Amino acid sequence: MKKPAGFTLIELLAVIAIIGMLATMLVPQIGKFQERAQSVVCMNNLRQIGIGVLGYVGDNNNEYPVIEPNPQNPVYPPAMGDDPTEIEAKPLLAVLEPYGITESVLKCPADIKGPNYFAKIDPHTSYQWRVVLDSENANAPKIYGGRRGYGVRIVKPSRVTICTDYEGVHSGRLNRLYADGHVSKPN
Repeated sequence: MKKPAGFTLIELLAVIAIIGMLATMLVPQIGKFQERAQSVVCMNNLRQIGIGVLGYVGDNNNEYPVIEPNPQNPVYPPAMGDDPTEIEAKPLLAVLEPYGITESVLKCPADIKGPNYFAKIDPHTSYQWRVVLDSENANAPKIYGGRRGYGVRIVKPSRVTICTDYEGVHSGRLNRLYADGHVSKPN
């Protein structure tokens, strides 16, 4: 009886060439899968921030927190302490830490790996707080200076963005957290 012949060199090279072509077709897709996974983690982080914000709202007379969006160059003047109704603006982490938000939740995975200029703004977060809602009522937030003039508009919380990525790190787009707690993903 004859032993079955093994692979010939030509057959082996053909198989290696086919595997190489398949690998070159899959490599760009792997990058897209990784980018999508980072976006999903970012959306989960924003959802957790939303849960923390809603916890804060529940504990604080149904009002959104006053958050300093740029602790290195403050937007709000420091609280003087003379007015008992005056609320001191704090960084996002300081306000939401009692509600289970940690520094790791405030880091977008797409932002961590690149050159992080966001650390110059707030070293604890990759997310930008929209000051438009500071101290507003959670049921009917007011937006100042609407499209038709400079008056006050009362809008639905589901239409008001309260927190986003600092820059479009998800294929040039931002993930957004809305005032009612839902998160939108980039298309």
